[in-house]
Amino acid sequence: MVKIFRSLIILCIINIVTLNAEDASSIGSISGSFQMDAQSYSKDSLIGAEDIPQKILSNAYLFLNYRLQGFTANLRYESYNDPILGFDPRLKGSGFAYRSFNYANDFIDVTAGNFYEQFGSGMIFRSYEERQLGFDNAMDGARVKVRPGDGVEVTALVGKMRSFWESSKGIVRGGDLNLSINEMFKELLPSDLNLSLGGSVVSRYQIDNSSFLKLPQNVFAYSTRLNLTGKAFSFSGEYGYKYNDPDASNKNSYNPGSGLYLTASYYPEGLGITINAHRLDNMDFRADRAAKGSNLNINYLPPLSKQQAYRLMSMYPFATQLNGEIGYQAEVTYKIPKSLFNDNYGMDLGFNFSHISSLDSTKIDAYTYDSPFFKFGKRVYYQELNFDVKKKWDKTIQTNFTVMNQSYDRDVMENEGAPKYGKVNATALCLEVYYKFTPSKQLRMEFQTIFTKQDSVLMDGDLKEGDWLFLLAEYSVSPHWFISLMDEYNFKNPNKEYQIHYISGQVSYSIGTTQIALGYGKQRSGLLCVGGVCRPVPASNGFRLNVITSF
Repeated sequence: MVKIFRSLIILCIINIVTLNAEDASSIGSISGSFQMDAQSYSKDSLIGAEDIPQKILSNAYLFLNYRLQGFTANLRYESYNDPILGFDPRLKGSGFAYRSFNYANDFIDVTAGNFYEQFGSGMIFRSYEERQLGFDNAMDGARVKVRPGDGVEVTALVGKMRSFWESSKGIVRGGDLNLSINEMFKELLPSDLNLSLGGSVVSRYQIDNSSFLKLPQNVFAYSTRLNLTGKAFSFSGEYGYKYNDPDASNKNSYNPGSGLYLTASYYPEGLGITINAHRLDNMDFRADRAAKGSNLNINYLPPLSKQQAYRLMSMYPFATQLNGEIGYQAEVTYKIPKSLFNDNYGMDLGFNFSHISSLDSTKIDAYTYDSPFFKFGKRVYYQELNFDVKKKWDKTIQTNFTVMNQSYDRDVMENEGAPKYGKVNATALCLEVYYKFTPSKQLRMEFQTIFTKQDSVLMDGDLKEGDWLFLLAEYSVSPHWFISLMDEYNFKNPNKEYQIHYISGQVSYSIGTTQIALGYGKQRSGLLCVGGVCRPVPASNGFRLNVITSF
């Protein structure tokens, strides 16, 4: 509460000062945004929807930003009464979750309070918010950025991470150096070649309160990176190392952690080829060694799999296995020339393949193991093949056709490796059609199906098993109206009781920077993933209200 009152007092002082300003330019400006998501719940035992005593749950956010020349102040108020199902119940409550005060000029940038930051790819440090997941590990402390010369930026920070309405037990300290060689030495490289180098260090301090293990109180991590970009190619690589950090998430392993990212791209006109590879070993890094799930992650390790946009193709999403995985991904895009079709549009082809498996490791004792660096393990966590064709036929019609085949180790993803579900082999098809009636009226339709085979050992029926059909129609009248209707049907579940239609609809109205949406229907349970971080979404049946506005 003391922090909140201090923040409000400072904002009041700012307003009093600026009200006495002689001209409008010295008063500064205020901007912000508001978002509210509410959902009602009705019991539906057939789909597993819970009976909620409150009947209505909601999440709400108000963000205020004040600017005066080089000074910025931010406040964010959050209210969860109670949080919508699928969000961590520890979010329950209301209050000022974020306050930040910043001053910046060409040489220095200083921040006190809350802030978000990322070093390199995020392998050893990333503080960010993902509202769809209820994830927010904002730092609370101080940060300084200095630019002593062209192409040189140095960052130093210290603080604790947000854990719902509290702060982490561990203190996080870090530093980052970023060098743009082109800016530092303007005549060294050709004008179409850009080179940047960087390095980061991060440490966490947390007192050793274990009664049976000797735990490191200071855990140190470092990384180094390189980015090279040319006219038709790019290459980036980053290597990170973390000293031993036994905790709840890695089952008290004393092995050090390491990570390697490699990305190479080649993109001449009409063609794009990208190859990604990474190896991660014991790189789960937390601001509290007792944290689990997606709480208090100091770093961010993005997945190698394709981020699917279609509903059924995202039924079995892959989440990065922080304690160990090795894999690669290849993507090719090609634009067939217009001349081949004798029209003005041509055709776009896309191919994507990814393969992620366990590390090859040998247990040494209860707390350590040996793992060769470039050796794949025997267990395949995930494998996926995608092929898509996009074609605009004329000014009114456009189609996208996608085929996906995947192998998904559901036990690893959803049951911590214990045998329960087995592997899922799935093949999905999607046809997306856009039809433009007039410049302001458009219809978008999706026809999706997925065929799955699951070597499940479950004795009871599983809502995900079997084959699914998904139909969607979205009609928009810009700039105000948007109407959608969808049906998701588990038409070939082995248990006929679960052959259910999940029908829902939504109407949305937009005016200026405000959007109001009202929906109703059934929602199946599953995983919602954003950037490789996932949260379980329970089945529900009821109304949904979303209000978003900015000013």
